[in-house]
Amino acid sequence: MAPPQMNPAAIPQDLITKVGAAAGYIARIQSDFATKAEAETADDRREALAQNARAAAEQVIDEQGISVQDYNSVLAAAEGDEDLERRLVDAAREVM
Repeated sequence: MAPPQMNPAAIPQDLITKVGAAAGYIARIQSDFATKAEAETADDRREALAQNARAAAEQVIDEQGISVQDYNSVLAAAEGDEDLERRLVDAAREVM
């Protein structure tokens, strides 16, 4: 199910900052997962790594004080709005 559409102009800067920060942390989690998964040969071990990465991503989103739905909705809105995308990238860079 696709996240509900948000009007990019109506998204508060505070939410953009939180989503951008979460995205930055999640990028690190994904990078670490990819490195570890490449080194693993056992499928069950790779699946365990993937589950751990998903849980870590959800925790990061929660720690930012936002919902997974809000996170996904803002990212979806950024796909069609260059300004919003730039603002998210700027927020993500601050934590990377």
